[in-house]
Amino acid sequence: MRRRQFIGTLAGALLTGGIVAPATAQTVARVGILTGASISTPANVFREAFLHVLRQRGWEEGKNLIIEARATEGRAERYAEHAAELVTMRIDVAVGSGSQGVQALKAASSTIPIVMLDVSHPIEAGLISSLARPGGNITGVTPQLDEVNAKALELLRELEPDLGRAGILYTPSNAGSALALKESLERIPQRLGMSLVPVSIDSAADIETAFAVIDREGLRAVQIHPTPVIGANRQRIAGLLIERRIPAVTGFNTLVRDGILMSYGPDQVESWRGAATYVDRILRGDKPADLPVQRPTKFQLVINVKTARAMGLTVPPTLLARADEVIE
Repeated sequence: MRRRQFIGTLAGALLTGGIVAPATAQTVARVGILTGASISTPANVFREAFLHVLRQRGWEEGKNLIIEARATEGRAERYAEHAAELVTMRIDVAVGSGSQGVQALKAASSTIPIVMLDVSHPIEAGLISSLARPGGNITGVTPQLDEVNAKALELLRELEPDLGRAGILYTPSNAGSALALKESLERIPQRLGMSLVPVSIDSAADIETAFAVIDREGLRAVQIHPTPVIGANRQRIAGLLIERRIPAVTGFNTLVRDGILMSYGPDQVESWRGAATYVDRILRGDKPADLPVQRPTKFQLVINVKTARAMGLTVPPTLLARADEVIE
């Protein structure tokens, strides 16, 4: 594993921690989590990172902390139901992963503090007023994917130097994905001289149709938005891309571990750690409206060379040398 850090804007030193007074033994906090993919299993790396930070700050599950986790498993219709259920449990803080999760929690309650993560366009989606002063009951971590989408497409061009068209697999019902697509369509053609073909996946039933579009358009490379429905079906999507020998790049390395060729984006584990820091501060009395939204400090390039071999693709040595992690 080779790692390198890209320092971005940090809206508040929330991860540095410092000395934190332990939570009082009499306090029992109830934290709700709404995500597109389950973090309920003890072996889940995101869950462990989240709980580890809370333990460091005096909150321990089973003693003074109760976690209520709900996952949609990629089914958008479950968000509203799960959000309403969490609200009825009288949770002290809600954690929402992804635009759909945060929007569902916001619709369910205007008073319960909400900590967001994996929301790429929180201002444009109407979730917060600004990064510095979010206002309302929402704050948290944004992955800043709007600023790495062009870089992701540049990586595809390093694999295919004459690439003039690329597909974008996105989820129309996901505000962050829809906004990212709009932004890419407005900026990428002029910036990179590359035309883009939107390919929508809103449910598992759309995957077959999406690949029919890829085949009809003769697309040789795709960028994949890491939305919950795409993440929940990542192995199937990876298999169909490998079968067609189509290289793909995405924003989250969890998809690469299950067969997508490359990812470039923030470290999700760090995002969950950051979310835990916000949860702690809110439980101790801070208001979400006054806590600046944090942007990533670490970006990673991860390449799955096993996928490359299955596709008969040679990854340029210069690209491999820049990778933070190479999956064999």
